[in-house]
Amino acid sequence: MQSTVRTHKSILTRLLTAAGIVLSLPNVYAQSAQFIIGADAKPDKSGVYHLQIDSFEKQQYSLKRVIDTQDPSYITLSEDGRTLFAVNEEANSGAFVFNYQNQQNGWQAVTSLTGLGDYPCHISYNEQSGLVSIANYVSPHTLLLDYNADNRKLTEVTRFKHSGNSGKSVHQRQEAPHPHWMGWSPDGKFLYAVDLGIDEVKQYQQQDGEWLVSTAAKLQAGDGPRHLAFHPTRNFAYLLNELSNTLVVYQQDLKSGALKQIQRVGTLQSDKPTSSAAIRLSSDGRFVYVSNRGENSIAVFKTQPNGKVEMIQSISTAGDWPRDFNFNLEENYLLVANLRSGNIEVFERNTKTGLLVHTDFSIPLATAKFIQPWVIK
Repeated sequence: MQSTVRTHKSILTRLLTAAGIVLSLPNVYAQSAQFIIGADAKPDKSGVYHLQIDSFEKQQYSLKRVIDTQDPSYITLSEDGRTLFAVNEEANSGAFVFNYQNQQNGWQAVTSLTGLGDYPCHISYNEQSGLVSIANYVSPHTLLLDYNADNRKLTEVTRFKHSGNSGKSVHQRQEAPHPHWMGWSPDGKFLYAVDLGIDEVKQYQQQDGEWLVSTAAKLQAGDGPRHLAFHPTRNFAYLLNELSNTLVVYQQDLKSGALKQIQRVGTLQSDKPTSSAAIRLSSDGRFVYVSNRGENSIAVFKTQPNGKVEMIQSISTAGDWPRDFNFNLEENYLLVANLRSGNIEVFERNTKTGLLVHTDFSIPLATAKFIQPWVIK
């Protein structure tokens, strides 16, 4: 597989540089966009898919399963796009690593480490340290693994056990800890975990060879935090709450990593039962996007100089249960994975205003859970 570029090389270079990626691009796929998708299309079509869009305007695309693995609930890629890390959302699961060989040989299994916990739902990779983080939704702990890129081996570093709960009286899914996200701040300095069951954001920091655990932020009872996203250039963080369907804005202390709440807003435009799911920021940090399952909408927020947000749009996802969504590299299109209705809908995005327009471009794929643009260096 080659690289993805659709328009002017300088635009792509600027976007990738902002994301910390350096890219050398051949021209063979100069008019195509590549995506990696995780789908749980049981019983025999679960795995990682490669979506190639040759023309958004003409709706020309190809879609094929490239990795046969059971229920990849979340995926992360190395900076060069050649190493893929996945967690399978099953009991007694773990981390699975695949390496991209070439267009002919595709993806090959490299290593795996299982027995790490039940139903992991998030994985991230810190290229500088070689650490891989995992959030186990059912098992009450998060993990750090070490990935040795030279010998391609995974080893467990440590586990962080979460305790407490917000109580079934608040919400039935808060009877126990449920880690839902784990990852690093953009500078790689601070490691955080979001726990839906205890309404907290945990922070882990290594000091004198030991990992210290603290609470970076405490949410309102019943918020059920799901995912955390950071502003690409400023010390603001945006937390999406699944159970209360709210977006909380924090200012991050650059010395301690603590998160100070500066705003709390709703993500819905109706009273329909809803569970918010995914959150993404544009690479310029000017817009925040969140998906709402149930209301089946994408809410668009514009960021202010002080980090606070203002909702400027709420648009239907043209499907049921938008679990994930993502931009193409140029960020002038947004793809939404509607899990229950089995369709990926394409939206045109105005990069200046942040607003979305639904196209009639629809790609059928059952139970898509994760989507990310893919670039090979």
